[in-house]
Amino acid sequence: MEIDHEKTQQLAEKYDSEIRFRPLDKTATWIVSGLLVTLSIFHYYTAGFGLLREATHRGVHLAFVLSLIFLVFGFSKAHYTREPKSTWYAPGGIPLYDWIIAIALALSVLYIPYIFEDLAFRVGNPLPIDVFMGSILLIGLLEATRRAMGWPLPIIALVFMAYAMFGPYFPGLLQHAGNTWSQIVNHMYLTSQGVYGVAVGVVATYVFHFVLFGVLATRIGLGQLFLDVASTIAGRYAGGPAKVSVFGSAMFGMLSGSSVANAVTVGSLTIPAMIRVGYPRHFAAGVEAASSTGGQITPPIMGAAAFLMIEFLGIPYQQIAIAGVFPAFLYFFGLFMQVHFEAKREGLRGLTAEEMPKLTQS
Repeated sequence: MEIDHEKTQQLAEKYDSEIRFRPLDKTATWIVSGLLVTLSIFHYYTAGFGLLREATHRGVHLAFVLSLIFLVFGFSKAHYTREPKSTWYAPGGIPLYDWIIAIALALSVLYIPYIFEDLAFRVGNPLPIDVFMGSILLIGLLEATRRAMGWPLPIIALVFMAYAMFGPYFPGLLQHAGNTWSQIVNHMYLTSQGVYGVAVGVVATYVFHFVLFGVLATRIGLGQLFLDVASTIAGRYAGGPAKVSVFGSAMFGMLSGSSVANAVTVGSLTIPAMIRVGYPRHFAAGVEAASSTGGQITPPIMGAAAFLMIEFLGIPYQQIAIAGVFPAFLYFFGLFMQVHFEAKREGLRGLTAEEMPKLTQS
């Protein structure tokens, strides 16, 4: 089984279309690609030569990410179903207001590193310009989350922000003194406990580098090698493609930590193979979904969970990765036994000699 990058790209684009990736014309594509390359170079620089000041490092990362969200994700479904057409009110096929919002958000994020030396005298007593810039960021962050993730997270955030502001109007134990908008902006924008807190710090310091490494490793063929190794180990036995799915997803999870990337890359090969040897379609899809989800708990990357534990608990990364080996083994062992017994019950075959990969050619 060989990874078909064209088919994988089509599956990825199908998934992307469900989360409002808009079509871009050539100029906008070059701009977005340039921003992505610049962000990657920035992170490689900080990884190799040391982090910048905390506020600067997290601010630059967040400025790039928020700007890219407004350039790549449309406001609604109507903005990503039509062909890109560059006009004066939509340069590069991106509405002018999204360009303005992207620039405004980048400036509001980078405003904190710019005034960093004065923050010690302003935390708790923000200036009007601080409240204005913070308001831009908080409102823009809610809209960016809605575009990328849908309504649930912004609604939850808005509920808690409303509770923080209107505490005096709640009954009984829920009642509190309440906070002004200025106080909320001060806490969320001018301190390290809000937008510039642990979550952004973990992504900017650890997660981005591992995800980028996983993508590069996959593109140079390491993902194909892992899939070939999985096929060699388990492919010849009863229900081989399902076992390849389990092994392959576990190995691919070590590279990417992304369930979606795992399912798209490994599933595009193993699901048709499982159906071909006799597994029901729903079972084949379920095996790949469960296997790909397990990639998020597979060391060393483990999604973002390991890095959040580092920040919150202060436990060294090596200890977390080692501690995650046994639970990940149990997870995939359980999946392996399930597909094995299902294959035995249904009398399903493994991969034929012609379908087996040659590791010497991988």
